[in-house]
Amino acid sequence: MSTPNKILCVEPTTNPQKSLRAELEKRGYIISTLSNERSALERIEAESIQVIIINALGMVQRGKEICRTLRWRGVDQPILLLLPEGNKPSPDMQADMVLVKPFTIRKVVNRIKKLVAEPRIHLLQVGDIQLNRRIRLVRHGDGPLQKLTPKQAKLLETLMLHPGEVLTRRFLMKQVWQTDYLGDTRTLDVHIRWVREKIEPHPSDPIYVITKRGVGYLFAVLEDEPLNDDRDR
Repeated sequence: MSTPNKILCVEPTTNPQKSLRAELEKRGYIISTLSNERSALERIEAESIQVIIINALGMVQRGKEICRTLRWRGVDQPILLLLPEGNKPSPDMQADMVLVKPFTIRKVVNRIKKLVAEPRIHLLQVGDIQLNRRIRLVRHGDGPLQKLTPKQAKLLETLMLHPGEVLTRRFLMKQVWQTDYLGDTRTLDVHIRWVREKIEPHPSDPIYVITKRGVGYLFAVLEDEPLNDDRDR
């Protein structure tokens, strides 16, 4: 017999008729219900929560704020955000899935099952750097999460997928900007600088994203043997 899934339901509402707890418990889920992000963070740290539901049917804006706060505090569990009729999902909500009324409890359960089964391939870690490709957040060690733009995230992802390899400017321009044009690569250099500002302890003296003069850039793996001293930062 499989272990029941643990669901954390954050419901910033005092209306019991809008609560999902009873319906989900009928279907065998273990439900913890809380009303704010502070309590949610404490529960997530204490228990093995598999899916977080933010039930914003009564307080739309509050629900979005809770979702963003949890992400910025490093919560990586899949989040299902429930919104009342008339709302539109947007990427800045930072939820894995969004359901907008009208929907049935069966649809909620189907989304939960999908989130539980979904492999966590969006997480990419090399050394002390962890990149969440889905929501474009990066963290250095235990430091704060940093938000990346789509191009910054794609550039860092490309570098991290080839650790220890020197990637040419042509290759990076093709992967990130889908172009072979090399007449002006200042855009690449500027984005490299912005990425360094998000992950390097000292961006002007980088230890992760290393410049290889005349060729391109390299993402250094610090656990490996040190790079040659003639590297050009």
